Amino acid sequence: MAAAALMLLGVTAGSGLVAQSPDGPVSTARARSAPVFTAYFENDTFTGTDQHYTNGLKLSWLSADLADWGQTGWRKTLVAMLPFVNRTEGQKNLGLALGQNIYTPRDIRRTNPDPVDRPYAGWLYLELAFVSKTPAISDTVAIQAGLIGPHSLSEDSQRIVHQWSGSTRPRGWAHQLRDEMGVNLVYERRWRLYGRALVQRLGIDLVPHAGVSLGNVQTYANAGGTVRFGLNLPSDFGVQLARPGSVGGTPADDLDPRVALDRNFSVFAFGAADGRAVARDIFLDGNTFRSSRSVNKEAFVGDLSAGFGLIAGPWQLTYTQVWRTREFKAQRGYYNNFGSVSVSRAY
Repeated sequence: MAAAALMLLGVTAGSGLVAQSPDGPVSTARARSAPVFTAYFENDTFTGTDQHYTNGLKLSWLSADLADWGQTGWRKTLVAMLPFVNRTEGQKNLGLALGQNIYTPRDIRRTNPDPVDRPYAGWLYLELAFVSKTPAISDTVAIQAGLIGPHSLSEDSQRIVHQWSGSTRPRGWAHQLRDEMGVNLVYERRWRLYGRALVQRLGIDLVPHAGVSLGNVQTYANAGGTVRFGLNLPSDFGVQLARPGSVGGTPADDLDPRVALDRNFSVFAFGAADGRAVARDIFLDGNTFRSSRSVNKEAFVGDLSAGFGLIAGPWQLTYTQVWRTREFKAQRGYYNNFGSVSVSRAY
């Protein structure tokens, strides 16, 4: 039976048995002791373009289960004040990530970019996340802090990569957004709302989500969902892009093929949608307290995506093709697209 077919019937915190299937209790002992490291790479080269959100890199680590967050004193008190993620049952994980996003206009050959096109911008950040989950619900509270502007090193990153690959040299970085400290506070909830085994280990599941981001970098509310179909589906909360709050996913139970003793292979396909109501996007609105290039953003942005995943032992590989609706009024075309690759290992 596919791991994703398991629905929560009972919870016994700290016992190693947190869920039940029609065949009886499901152990979580191995799942609780399996941290996950994930590398994300996103680029529009996968779709033959070089514009707008043109590159994203993110390296993340999500800890094994920390029954009491592993801290004492003021650190434990501080974490205990966080909303949503301090339920007594289920698993708790600490996530750390380092990432960089690069944004450019449509024509990177111009020394003086088109003033009605997306400005050059970069975002270099660290992320700290707290995740609390049961087999049915996952809550993530995360904070991102970093730099927008020349000290994000995005200009250097893009020029080096384009030089190595023989791509067009970007010439307009002198007009990028100016240096600014950036902070995002992010919350997202995910549900394993539906899961069924169809034939033996072939299964399907539905993972909706909703969240919010507050900060001078990005302020929005979002909602969407993912549908997966395949063999030996992992018992996590779906494939994510390298966006705020994404720090990978650890197994929820011991039927996950990354930790299972008798099912260490998985192949699956998925489709996803996400919609955002955007109040602020510094990469379009420009710097907060200083004059800079800017464009008139769209208030509502949507993503449609599809892809596939492979699991072999502790390794997981996913590829996602993303179609994103227009993000600013003067943007040419109805959508922008890019590809996202993630490689992770449970250990």
